[in-house]
Amino acid sequence: MSNKNNAHDTTFSHDEKHNITMFIIGIMCFKFAFESLSSSISFLAQEKFAKSISLTMTPVLTSCFNIMQCICSIGAAQLLVRFRTNVILAFSMFCFGALALVLIIVNATTGGNFERQGNWTPWILFPIYLPMGGCLGVLELVRRVLPRDIVGENPEKLKKMDAHVHIFYEIAGTSGAFATTPLVKKMGPVYALILIPILFTAAGFIWLRIKHNPNAPSDINRNKETDSSDRKNIFYLYFYSVKRGAQIVFSERRFIWLMGGYVLPFVFHRFIENVIFPTFANQVLKEKSYSYILLGASNFGELLGAFVVLLFASKVSTPLPWVRFDAIALMTLWIFPFLPVKSALSWALSALPLMIVLSMGWAAGDVSLVAYIQSRLHSVNIQADAGTSPLGCVMAFLYSSYIIVFTILSIPLGRVFAAYKDININLAFLYIAGIMITVGAVIIFASTFVPRHSWAFNPKVDPDDDIAANEEEEVKGEKEKGSVNLVEAISMA
Repeated sequence: MSNKNNAHDTTFSHDEKHNITMFIIGIMCFKFAFESLSSSISFLAQEKFAKSISLTMTPVLTSCFNIMQCICSIGAAQLLVRFRTNVILAFSMFCFGALALVLIIVNATTGGNFERQGNWTPWILFPIYLPMGGCLGVLELVRRVLPRDIVGENPEKLKKMDAHVHIFYEIAGTSGAFATTPLVKKMGPVYALILIPILFTAAGFIWLRIKHNPNAPSDINRNKETDSSDRKNIFYLYFYSVKRGAQIVFSERRFIWLMGGYVLPFVFHRFIENVIFPTFANQVLKEKSYSYILLGASNFGELLGAFVVLLFASKVSTPLPWVRFDAIALMTLWIFPFLPVKSALSWALSALPLMIVLSMGWAAGDVSLVAYIQSRLHSVNIQADAGTSPLGCVMAFLYSSYIIVFTILSIPLGRVFAAYKDININLAFLYIAGIMITVGAVIIFASTFVPRHSWAFNPKVDPDDDIAANEEEEVKGEKEKGSVNLVEAISMA
């Protein structure tokens, strides 16, 4: 039976259930092991680089990792028209696992053990960690396209599958972060990465078992039907999308607030997890593994945030209350400079519920904001070029803005940590986790009052922003378009 005839059938077939199960098991293997990566690399940078630059190199590595992720997610779109999505996913996992194994082998062959690191240059982190970012970019793009290849373009099936995947993804992330705590404590940050080659390889083989769905739309088939002279370079399409996305965001009041309401929270959340958590655990608590307690709490908070949005979806019609809650929740970071550290473990356990609240606010804001952007862009009056769409343009611009802002902020903030490392490291957390984050929170909170009719505690949808009148035109446009936009998938990664 054709996919068109099943357009209104929301029941998964036997093969679809098998493929969804394989995808979920694989993504849980990935997420469980992945939680050990960023903090371990941060610890290695702080230990191996010279003291004068060690705390600066941590955010630099993170910025370069993010840039590689962005670049390779763009290039990976070319793979979608040549290979099956599950094969691309598996290959990225094999490469990622191999890179982690190389670092473990280098450490072992240079005299490293569970108590001390081997005698290797810290600059080797760049040729290992940056390609890992490239592999992650490929994975983040392809895993957002694979659900379409499993269940087709039925929106109800996609929502149900995405909901199941998201729940198990966050469960694996939370348990992986907590499981990494004793692993790092016993084995050190390098050998704790052993989960990556093992579970990533397992994920790759599991994803190879996903069966091909002949009824689902395929970029490979569309590639055959498209004349090569009509295809535009994917890099051109991406940067063109960034330009058009900036025009959309800065031209309308209902979008311009996203620079403060979407980009800044994204930057802060990544900086908190990748820089503040490991730096505080290493420099103040003097116990690297406790960074993963904070990270596990953060992942659990993200899971709760997504659930909260689902529970109150009918009562909270805009993302503004969630973004405001996120801004207020950022105040919990004042515990880093001011909560006394009498016992490292007691401090980490005391901070755990606050980190849950912190990430719950961010996740609730992020989930609701994505839905807000998607719904409002239906009524944007923009003539999309071939291979682009309003949603793809805006998401490409917002993600690129996140990369740029994170990179600009990371180096000077790293220098602040380095400057106060030997004087009073708490002063660095006072300036960064306290004052800087508070200033950012004020900007985030203030930005939520930019849209029209936003001064209420729980604002309703702006009547001038109603998209119902555009629904028929959108449906018609989607039928004419007839394909999933690659730039949109790239930017959502």
